[in-house]
Amino acid sequence: MSQKGFAIAIDGPGGVGKSTTARRVAEILGMTYIDTGAMYRAVALHNIRSGKDLHNETAVEESLNNLEICFRDQHLFINNEDVTEAVRTQTVSDGASVVASYKAVREKLSYQQKHMANTGQVVMDGRDIGSHVLPQAQVKIYLDADLDTRSARRTEELEAKGLTVDLNKIREETIIRDERDKKRAHSPLVQTADAIYIDNSNLSPDEVVALIVDVARKARKEEINALHCN
Repeated sequence: MSQKGFAIAIDGPGGVGKSTTARRVAEILGMTYIDTGAMYRAVALHNIRSGKDLHNETAVEESLNNLEICFRDQHLFINNEDVTEAVRTQTVSDGASVVASYKAVREKLSYQQKHMANTGQVVMDGRDIGSHVLPQAQVKIYLDADLDTRSARRTEELEAKGLTVDLNKIREETIIRDERDKKRAHSPLVQTADAIYIDNSNLSPDEVVALIVDVARKARKEEINALHCN
């Protein structure tokens, strides 16, 4: 896939494995992976560290003036500090859902994400990639899984990091986050009409990746054939 101008948008709720899936798809297809969720986590982490109330929209908006977010070699940096691991806590995850509902935050990060996509070939995951950030994406995927599966996966992920967590609490937090993501006023989580729906509740990571890679390769082939016909 050496041609330019090809994008894969992967949207879906928390706990479906979007980041892991998108990263592997990008590796297989030789494309650039952009973890947009990590960018919202970066905003949350920055404000948490500054002692700001994440529910104070004005304060969060003002914090953007002193925040630089970038990726280097698949590592996330805020103000030149590597925070790749620091943004993966449950507290930061919950905070990301809060700040992601703010218009100023979404506008700033969406602008950066669109700019990153100008590299030509990207796999980007998030909540509003196919609907807002990359509506022109040639491949749109809506990745989903049932609530219990997502809660269990999140619990296992945190326990693997040595943390003690309660499955019921994780489940409740997942429900709250789903509601917040789907009902926010600015760029809510939606499945676009042209997105392919994949429920991975009973699929292995390898099976999900294989499905998306197959779809992407077919889409690329069709695009190339269409160009030749013209």
